[in-house]
Amino acid sequence: MSGEDVYNLFEVIVSRANERQEVKSKITNWDKVFQFKPSDSEAFVLHIANGELKLSKGLHPNPSATIEASSQDLASIVKGELDAVKAFFSGRLKIKGDVFATQELNNILKAVST
Repeated sequence: MSGEDVYNLFEVIVSRANERQEVKSKITNWDKVFQFKPSDSEAFVLHIANGELKLSKGLHPNPSATIEASSQDLASIVKGELDAVKAFFSGRLKIKGDVFATQELNNILKAVST
């Protein structure tokens, strides 16, 4: 999976999440920024605030957490094909910052990715 493919996957997931009331209710009080840095493509940012997810390309100066992995591994984690905890402990996934927020984010993204 290319970097553009993983970004497109995230666009679909973000759109689905923004349409689901159960997701919006879980993130109503969030104000978090997740920086994704695929090792093989352009970085992108997922900002969650006021019950809405927004995706953009580029770097954020002060993210809540930075997530690094290959595009394929990011896609596999979001789709539920690769366990994020196993990927983290095997070194395939690197997280800097608020690890607990990334776990919550992973649960939300997996819930709407299928």
